[in-house]
Amino acid sequence: MVWIVLEQLARGLTWQEIVREWDGRVSEEAIGEAIAIADLVVKHEPFRGFNVSARRKPARRTTAIAA
Repeated sequence: MVWIVLEQLARGLTWQEIVREWDGRVSEEAIGEAIAIADLVVKHEPFRGFNVSARRKPARRTTAIAA
């Protein structure tokens, strides 16, 4: 949904027009938040969280697995 709001802003809609388009379900505060995280949003890719660059270390196996 964030990318839709960003596209509306790019088309030149005002914040008040966007709030009306969404029937009040998107507030001006939410529009500001969308702008704040705009660099994290890539259209057509699922959101993977804010710590995308942090990778979990693979688990080390300290014991043999019984076959």
